[in-house]
Amino acid sequence: MAINPKKQTLLNKSEFQKQQAAKKKKQRLSPQQKMRQQALQQQAATAEAPTKQGAKKLIFIGILAVIAILIPKPQLITYKKLGLVAQSVYWPGLPGLKPVLFDSVLQPIPALDRDTLYLCQDVSSPDTCQKYAIIKKEGFIAAMKNLILN
Repeated sequence: MAINPKKQTLLNKSEFQKQQAAKKKKQRLSPQQKMRQQALQQQAATAEAPTKQGAKKLIFIGILAVIAILIPKPQLITYKKLGLVAQSVYWPGLPGLKPVLFDSVLQPIPALDRDTLYLCQDVSSPDTCQKYAIIKKEGFIAAMKNLILN
């Protein structure tokens, strides 16, 4: 004969319901607590937005800096031949684009490492080129001043 064990409950039904009601009361928030939570949530949302915008601005500035470093900048070149001295803004061009002297219709062929500048009417014909000695090379700011003031 098997003896059936008697099932026991830890709490009777009414005590269990009282316990559940007490838990629910603890979980309920007062109106002040609700307002505090909403304020904290709004602060968290606004704190996340500027970090995303800040990251975008930082990336944009980085890209601009890389472009500014990689693109060739104009130079102010002072050159002479037979006592005649001239100043021009020289831009070395990009890959696939020819160099340019901004105030001349002649096509420049630079030899800047040898301080020489060849100005040609027709690049394919070397007889049309004139050789000039470069006296002085100045940077980007001097070139921009010369372009703006002249």
